[in-house]
Amino acid sequence: MSAMYAANHLKGVTAIITMTESGRTALMTSRISSGLPIFAMSRHERTLNLTALYRGVTPVHFDSANDGVAAASEAVNLLRDKGYLMSGDLVIVTQGDVMSTVGSTNTTRILTVE
Repeated sequence: MSAMYAANHLKGVTAIITMTESGRTALMTSRISSGLPIFAMSRHERTLNLTALYRGVTPVHFDSANDGVAAASEAVNLLRDKGYLMSGDLVIVTQGDVMSTVGSTNTTRILTVE
């Protein structure tokens, strides 16, 4: 996975955020060791319950009407507001172009927390 490669080779990354419908991306991410916290963000309670069982994954309820960069920014801001991230942190976000479609993860973003 490109997100895990970036996490292991890019200096300053503090967290990985997977915006997931089924939890599959969080599962794949948790299988590759990075030592970084992984946040599985989903609107589905069942998915959050599953991801709670994955190594190093913290499930966080997240429901956004937006897609793309706007949804990623909302997710980062939510984690900052909950105290998981701090301003200036570098994070990797994985998501699909369409938020409500299972199996559509096709984007990795590297964002700085504002």
